[in-house]
Amino acid sequence: MIKSDLMNWKLIWVFLLFVLLSGCGQRRQPDVEHFQGDVVATLQKPISQSLAEFVSETPPPEIITPQTSTDASTATPAGNLTPTSTGKLTPTSTIFQPTDHPYGVETTPTNNPSQTATPTLKVPDWEGVWNIWYQDSRGSYTAAKLTVEVDGTRLAGSAKIDGVDHSFKGDIFDEGTQVEGEWQTASDTGNFWWRMNTPETFVGSRESRFGFCGNRAAVQPNPCREVPQD
Repeated sequence: MIKSDLMNWKLIWVFLLFVLLSGCGQRRQPDVEHFQGDVVATLQKPISQSLAEFVSETPPPEIITPQTSTDASTATPAGNLTPTSTGKLTPTSTIFQPTDHPYGVETTPTNNPSQTATPTLKVPDWEGVWNIWYQDSRGSYTAAKLTVEVDGTRLAGSAKIDGVDHSFKGDIFDEGTQVEGEWQTASDTGNFWWRMNTPETFVGSRESRFGFCGNRAAVQPNPCREVPQD
């Protein structure tokens, strides 16, 4: 009786041990978190081997040489980029210079219209009536009429200046452009000098100090006073 009970307990313990062992064998493995990105396999190589492969596999840079053709259709226009021996592009500075007139018409330079020829004084004519301006010792000018007569190189004139009669006698020289002589009144005398600067005007002075000029028109020359040059 006792022996059968022991056998039963052994069987029970064997069964329990079997159940425990089978439970441990079927224990659920922990879940593994899945990687959401792409799986990349990398292969590590020595640095020297990678550098050697890069040098052997990389082709040398292409060198562009400029064309030397003189064909007009392939000529480099002004402002384009020209390749150099280093492979870089540099801008050119070619300037286009036309050689022919666009319409085939030859042009000739013309004279500058702003340049005017200097008037040349013809044979001076002193004879006739002049409007004169006679400067007194106070510096004021008195306007009057002067009548001149010419005989060869001799000149004679008369005028009433500020109510006083004046007579003039002189010699014409320097190709007729200048007159030098003396003036006279009833109570006074002096000398004068004139230079004709245009066919219608003359400038001058008396006593080499006071202005004495004339104009065919009623306009005082400016400047009026001019002294003879020694």
